[in-house]
This record gives sequence, C-alpha cells and structure tokens, in this order.
Amino acid sequence: MDYKIKSGDTLGALAKRFNTDVDSLVKANPNITNKDLIYADATLNIPGSKDDFQAQGVSKGPDLTGGAQQTQGAQAVGDAPPGQVGDWIKQAMDILKANGVPADKMNPQDIAKIIQHESSGNPNAINLWDSNAQKGTPSIGLMQTIQPTFDAYKLPGHDNIRNPVDNIIAAVRYSIDRYGSVSNVPGIKGLNGGGGYVGY
Repeated sequence: MDYKIKSGDTLGALAKRFNTDVDSLVKANPNITNKDLIYADATLNIPGSKDDFQAQGVSKGPDLTGGAQQTQGAQAVGDAPPGQVGDWIKQAMDILKANGVPADKMNPQDIAKIIQHESSGNPNAINLWDSNAQKGTPSIGLMQTIQPTFDAYKLPGHDNIRNPVDNIIAAVRYSIDRYGSVSNVPGIKGLNGGGGYVGY
C-alpha cells in the first residue's frame, strides 16, 4: 500500500499508525537514507504489519510470493500463489473466465502483487486518509476499490465490496478496461521492470 507523506509525519508515528515498525518502513523504502528525514508529498510504501496481516475475522494471510518458486524479475503467467488469497484469486478468475474475460489478461501472480501492495491480503482494509477518502469514497477491500468503481465493474450476484472474491472481480475488470490487462497496471509494470509499485 502506498501513502503520501504529509507535513508533520514521522516514520515512528506512521509505523504505529500502520501497525508496523520503523525498520520495516525503511526496508520497504530503500530511498530513505535517514530515519529522521522524510519529505512531505513523497510516496511511502507501507509494508505488511508485523502481526502477519491478521485481519478481523479472517484467517492468517498467505505467502503471496509463491514461496520457493519466487524468482527475480517478471513472473510468467502461472498459477495463483498458495494460501487463502490464492484461493480467492482462483475463485474470482474462474468466475471472470465464465463471464468471457480472457485468462491471458489476468495473470494471477500480478493480481497477488496488487493485493499485497494495496491491502496486505486483508479484505477488511479501508483507506481513510487519501484523496478518495477525502471525497467520501474511501478505497475498500482486498484490491482497494472505491465504491463507484466497484459498482461500475462488479458482476451480477457479486455485489459486496468487502467480499474478497467480489472485490477481485471488480478490480480485475477495471484494470483490464483501463490498462488492457492486469499486467499493464502501472504498479505491476514498475515492479516487473525493477522499479517500485504505484497505486492503480
């Protein structure tokens, strides 16, 4: 998940706010060379919380890296990662395929990367501090969609923005409509090209 640094923010306060620690923030943001010096309007990558992404009412989050199969660089289209998020991705992809979405436009590894960066695998995640939240439409759920986008891209019978499968369905349809495929989402192109993640 990305956070735009505001004037007065400190790494210590942000670490507490996002249930992580300063060392994890520094590790996730290699551009930070001095823990006591961060700049307003810079983007801060918020890593997973130190309680291993334990969500309210949701079992422990999965290993989104694919474990030993993780390789450097771009991932080929393959299977969803193991674990609960992987199961949600598989379910969503099966529904999307049944509704005519081509499999080659929704790489499950790239979907997992978006989920990792947007919510750390927590379907109850809600962003209450960015520009969308200030407009009254906070980003919600596994892939952090705002309600108007979710409503525009959900499928019939999949109407709950907080349901992880429904959230993936809407976010993937939005990503394909806007960028041509999940792999073309700017944050994924950045990661696969050796750069950093940016929100979509």
